[in-house]
Amino acid sequence: MLEYMVWFWLGLFVFALVIELFTADMISIWFSLAAVPSFVLALVGANVIAQAIVFVIVTSILLLLTRPAMKKYMKTNEIKTNVDAIIGKTGVVVKTVTLDLPGRVKIGSMDWSAVSKETLEIGKHVKVLDVEGNKLIVESMES
Repeated sequence: MLEYMVWFWLGLFVFALVIELFTADMISIWFSLAAVPSFVLALVGANVIAQAIVFVIVTSILLLLTRPAMKKYMKTNEIKTNVDAIIGKTGVVVKTVTLDLPGRVKIGSMDWSAVSKETLEIGKHVKVLDVEGNKLIVESMES
């Protein structure tokens, strides 16, 4: 049985690596990497239970400690397009925004409908917080 475990861990390594190449979800890569120490233990003839325990421990450590950092890194490299690119930009109020009624805000050469939690007078500089449907959610730059 022990001689087959070498092939099992090698197969798991390759299988998980191929799955990661097709999905790029940063999940199966950790299973692939965790198979390496178990593969080495199988080569030296360690107990199957010890190999499995090492696999579970290494997988858990890799998933818990490195996956969040990798997901954060991958998300920061995301390029905003279309409407998402407006979030964080500044503009000028061209029609008064009140609590009850949306107003208009000009950002660059585009005129947008805008809502706010505060009354914003014409000429006031605002920052875009979010986009809901076709309306910008803005706040005063002085806030």
